[in-house]
Amino acid sequence: MRFLVLNPSSAFTKNVVRDVLYGCWCKGKRIGGASVPPYALLGVATVLKRAGLDVEFLDALGERVPLTRVVARASEFDVVVMSTSTMSVNEDAETLRSMKGVNASLQTFLFGSHPTFLPEATLAKEGVDVVVRREPEYVVRDVALALDRGEDWRGVPGIGYREDGRTILNPDYPFIENLDDLPFLDVDMLPRGVHYFNPVVRRMPYMTLSTSRGCPGLCSFCTAPFFYGPRLRARSVDNVIAELAQLSAKGYREIFFRDETFTFSRSRTQEFCRKLIESHLDLTWVCNARVNTLDLETLETMKRSGCHMVKFGVESGVQEILDRSRKGTRIEQTREVFGWARQAGVETHAHVMLGMPGETEETIETTVRFVLEIDPTTVTFGLCTPYPGTPLFDEVAARHPEIGDGSATDLANLHVGALYNEHYTHVSSEYLEKAVRRAYRRFYLRPRYFWRTLRRVRTFDDVKRFTLAGVQVLDFSARGE
Repeated sequence: MRFLVLNPSSAFTKNVVRDVLYGCWCKGKRIGGASVPPYALLGVATVLKRAGLDVEFLDALGERVPLTRVVARASEFDVVVMSTSTMSVNEDAETLRSMKGVNASLQTFLFGSHPTFLPEATLAKEGVDVVVRREPEYVVRDVALALDRGEDWRGVPGIGYREDGRTILNPDYPFIENLDDLPFLDVDMLPRGVHYFNPVVRRMPYMTLSTSRGCPGLCSFCTAPFFYGPRLRARSVDNVIAELAQLSAKGYREIFFRDETFTFSRSRTQEFCRKLIESHLDLTWVCNARVNTLDLETLETMKRSGCHMVKFGVESGVQEILDRSRKGTRIEQTREVFGWARQAGVETHAHVMLGMPGETEETIETTVRFVLEIDPTTVTFGLCTPYPGTPLFDEVAARHPEIGDGSATDLANLHVGALYNEHYTHVSSEYLEKAVRRAYRRFYLRPRYFWRTLRRVRTFDDVKRFTLAGVQVLDFSARGE
């Protein structure tokens, strides 16, 4: 049998950061036109290839392959595997339906956050044959091997499917306890000649990786801790360094670690930095962190090992807003860590959400002023959105069942269109949507910010990076997506 692992293009946008398993995706001009190697899909394709299966990996999004050409290739395969999220599930299901229209015998698999939290709703969409819940690598492998051998695959844990008009949901597949058992990503399967652009990445080409699964936080708006289970699991530092050595040998110059919280353990972070320095690999890196997981000493060590930027979920500048969303951090911790980062010479990125539970026009103003105070290197403002699998979604759905499966927030209005925010804030949807663009203008159109960005220019690559990202962000500020 022939298997296709597909990252589909979208009719709504040219760029979607649709890589993390738990489904927190971004897109468009608001994020500076960023694109990423789809490491989660690549991980599934790598496991299938290691199992001896005939598999092709197609990043149609990265290669800008039109959907019509993707659909036309359906006759070449027996099975297609895709990842999805709430904001893309309708379009993804339609892509699969169109492919089945070309090849009626094609079997379709969807994994990701939406199939995990709403498997019945996902299976109800025409074009979807099988859903894979939680971590996909071994589930997809086991089903694929059974199909390839002509054996019955319906008993594999972790899947759901339809049979005789009924929806069958098998018991969960166990979480992968030892992440070192997963093979290194087969980056040779990525499309040749595609240059993934990301404004926070200094050195190209770059690769995305994950070294852990789970998050120490329990934020009410985030799917990650509920997708990965209550216990955080991590690869060994030696395993990570070995993969970095392999990537460096293949010409990669920078790594963007996509862990929910790369710095969850200060001792592990220090060990990683020390071993990376000792390896003498010519790599720089970027990671995500919570503001309460770092100190000045650790940031200085990270800087020495090649880290040039840390991305933080700031969310709000109002403590009451953070507390209501169970963020588990304090405003003063945010002030401290951004100050420490400046001392260490590490750039910062602030993720900020407007329209969080309890939001008012006054708290939005306080948050924007707070962002100007901590003065990150870059910032993204978006709208808080209730996604299936989160306590926030459950609260909204209990009072407003008309929200359905939440997929009304799609790639056309992701993070810039309000969805039910009026039911847990004190501001209108129209005000919120305008507030996002106003916040961008207030941050990026400061003369001080312009001159500071000019001082950061060191190479011609910096000129290209700042220009490409700047044009996108300023266009969003002026005209929206």
